[in-house]
Amino acid sequence: MSSETSTAPRRADRVTIVVILVVGALAGALIAATGLISAISRVASPDAQTVRLLADIPVEAGAGIVAAHGDSLVVVADRLDAGILWLIAAGEACGALMVAAVTLSFGYLLWQVAQRRPFPRAAQTAVLVSGCAIAFGSLLSQGLGGLGQMMAAGDLQEATGGMALVQFELAPLPILIGFAIMALAYAFHAGHRLQRDTEGLV
Repeated sequence: MSSETSTAPRRADRVTIVVILVVGALAGALIAATGLISAISRVASPDAQTVRLLADIPVEAGAGIVAAHGDSLVVVADRLDAGILWLIAAGEACGALMVAAVTLSFGYLLWQVAQRRPFPRAAQTAVLVSGCAIAFGSLLSQGLGGLGQMMAAGDLQEATGGMALVQFELAPLPILIGFAIMALAYAFHAGHRLQRDTEGLV
């Protein structure tokens, strides 16, 4: 039995991989396009922009509730500073580009697997690109968007009755996941080397 036959996915597995590839590519393209369109619209049409602000809003509650509050406030502002809009738009654009990079990288990887090349040399590069995109793209997206939200909260604090608080929200999980995926790239490198050694023995 050749190594190609032993490592090749079965027909049903290849069909499943192709289905996952198509669905993932369409979903990734839709999310990336939505993010880019939103970013462009903020810069091209600055009027009536919707911004989510971090806030501490007291909420009246009934019996049995000690305290209740809302943690965000959605504001539709007639006019925001251009710098604020550019920061928020840049954050959305970074998020969209991150999704596009991850979609392309994993799409290429799944296509290689479907073509009976589960550990190509380019797989390590694809996984590294995905990990870098998730880690640094998420950091840039959250950082730029969060800075824009903070500046918007400062400008709109008086108009919102002092409810909007100038805060910064950072989710570390996507960044950690990105670095974990980068570590997987070395697993693909080891898999490719093992496959090459196995082919040399056959």
